[in-house]
Amino acid sequence: MSLRARLVLAVALTAVFSVSLTGLLSFQAARDRVPRAFGMTQMRGQGPAVERPMGSTVAASEQLLAELQGATWRAGVLALVVAAALGTAVALHASRPIARLADATRRYAGGDRAARATPDGPREVADLGLAFNDLADRLQAEDVQRRRFTADVAHELRTPLTVLRSELEAIEDGLMAPDPERVAQLLQQVELLGRLVQDLGTLASAESGALELRHERFDLGALAAQAAAAFERRAAERGVAVAIDAITAPLDGDPGRVLQVANALLDNALRHAPEGGHVWVRVGVEHGAPVLEVSDDGAGVPVAERELVFRRFYRADPARSRASGGSGLGLAIVAALVERHGGTVAVDERPGGGARFAVRWPPPTAGTGGDGPV
Repeated sequence: MSLRARLVLAVALTAVFSVSLTGLLSFQAARDRVPRAFGMTQMRGQGPAVERPMGSTVAASEQLLAELQGATWRAGVLALVVAAALGTAVALHASRPIARLADATRRYAGGDRAARATPDGPREVADLGLAFNDLADRLQAEDVQRRRFTADVAHELRTPLTVLRSELEAIEDGLMAPDPERVAQLLQQVELLGRLVQDLGTLASAESGALELRHERFDLGALAAQAAAAFERRAAERGVAVAIDAITAPLDGDPGRVLQVANALLDNALRHAPEGGHVWVRVGVEHGAPVLEVSDDGAGVPVAERELVFRRFYRADPARSRASGGSGLGLAIVAALVERHGGTVAVDERPGGGARFAVRWPPPTAGTGGDGPV
């Protein structure tokens, strides 16, 4: 039974008891005293009642009122005692799990991240304990993720900085000549650092909701074709064929950020497609909503890793991704930007092998669309 129901039942029972007790005592007093108050007296087993003189009736009435008042006071005191006992029992039963929950909260606030509440007692208190445990689990997971993110950032920064430092120290000591090839290698590391910092800023803004998006109507099919054309040269260098199948698909959103999503998915597909392989880009409309799919015929993504690939710095093949200059944030940025637009992104297996990333955008709103930040 819930705490609210118990309190209501306790008050109702107390009221019923008080009214019943008062009525009983008043009835008993009236049954014994009212006849005498109105001059009617009767001795046990001695015939009909005998009237009293008028003078004695006033005194009897006053005595009756006093006795009724006393009965009412006695009923009130007894009802108060019963209510206090019943209320104390209900309060103790409800306060114990609340006290345990408060103790768990104080221990958690004091740094004991393993502190959890025992979800017992009335339903509301048990639900509160479950909510506290869920919150504590989420905060603990976020704390672990934050520490892992800090370690990942430090690791990603350490590699190019170490290369830069060793190369510059070698040049300073005269062990290497600052020729154009060496300078180009150093600039490549600087560019890697710049991309990492830029990606971190974009991801932080998107996840916090601080990233401002433009809102306008545009054709997702034309935008995807534009993105695919920009990757043709890079794909040709590796012998990868890029095929696009796009229809007109109106989308309301920020075309610059949607292009960033398409570029990140194409970049990821080209990284994992084998030499001489294929990358497919498809734009369609499903149930009135535009869909962007980017597939490759690479090794694919194992089922156990399909949720992990959208995490920061997650790499199925760390060595290859880092060697090719990836920051490990591309798919995390994709997930954040798609979510900011109200869409969803998922990865599954392409028929015939490989990975297929599908972005489902929200249906376009009624009207012609307009410009402006969202």
